[in-house]
Amino acid sequence: MSKHVIRIALAAVILASALSCIRRPLEDMMEQVAIRVDVNVKAVANVSCDVYNENIPVPNVNTDMMRVMVYDPGTRNLLTQSFISQKTEENGDQVLSGMLNISYGNYDFLIYNFDTPTTQVSGENNENSILGYTSEIPDAMRTRYLGTKAGEYDNVHINYEPDHLMVAREHNLRVSPRDTLVVIKTVATTVVDTYYIQIHVEGMQYASSATAIINGLSPSNHFGLNERTLDPTAAVCFEMLKSQDPRLPGENKDVLCAVFNTFGKIPEATSNLHVTFNVVDVAGNLQQKDINLDTVFKSQDAIEHHWLLIDETWTIVNPGQGQQETGGDIIL
Repeated sequence: MSKHVIRIALAAVILASALSCIRRPLEDMMEQVAIRVDVNVKAVANVSCDVYNENIPVPNVNTDMMRVMVYDPGTRNLLTQSFISQKTEENGDQVLSGMLNISYGNYDFLIYNFDTPTTQVSGENNENSILGYTSEIPDAMRTRYLGTKAGEYDNVHINYEPDHLMVAREHNLRVSPRDTLVVIKTVATTVVDTYYIQIHVEGMQYASSATAIINGLSPSNHFGLNERTLDPTAAVCFEMLKSQDPRLPGENKDVLCAVFNTFGKIPEATSNLHVTFNVVDVAGNLQQKDINLDTVFKSQDAIEHHWLLIDETWTIVNPGQGQQETGGDIIL
């Protein structure tokens, strides 16, 4: 065999050996990850625990879809997003899962429930600016809730109650090159507080309908940072329900009460933190009572359980014996 033929044979052997060792990770690499979110609703006061009055409805915290936002940890800018809706239940929690197309690298993940009729989201393109909030109520509702006190709230933002916004955050999470499916597991908890409020009532038979408005509250949450907005403050309005509290002393157990949602009480809000109760009596008159809530929010019941139990009695006046009437309103 000539030297030329030998050289060709050796070159063929070397080439074949080299080709047999070639790996192609970029072609075979997985470009998807699985997302699994445990929506933890077990510790939501006045919804799943610490329920003071079991005879009134509580807010809904169920969700059927979550939005997965992926941000650059350095710039905090949005890179990609997806929606997940495969729903199961495990240990009493809702679990939502789905797939996300993403390569390897370091990412911030921000995941929240997308089916909130009242809570809105803006500023999604940056993790620092993404904001959960609710709109202001229309003028007709302001008049209905405030009556003769409407002028006192001219400079107050009165917003709708927020729905529970369930949020999961994973910061600077490393997604490595892989040839098998990676599952990212995380837990979502609410950024909204639920409170129970109650006032003892005499003359409940004269009340036709009742509402309340509370101010000194946060209007929104920059939930990428988990920071509540502190300025300006806002108010929320909601319906009051007739019920009874067997814990009250004496024979009369009648109360007006409600469970309401808020982005949170602002800790510094004191002198302007109060509630205005409104009752439309059976004759169509509006009766109102204004109560400062500074002391109530500092009580152990409020701090530990989010119970706002007002320690006084409101007497609903017999509309045939109104104390002071002005344009159909009975002012207390």
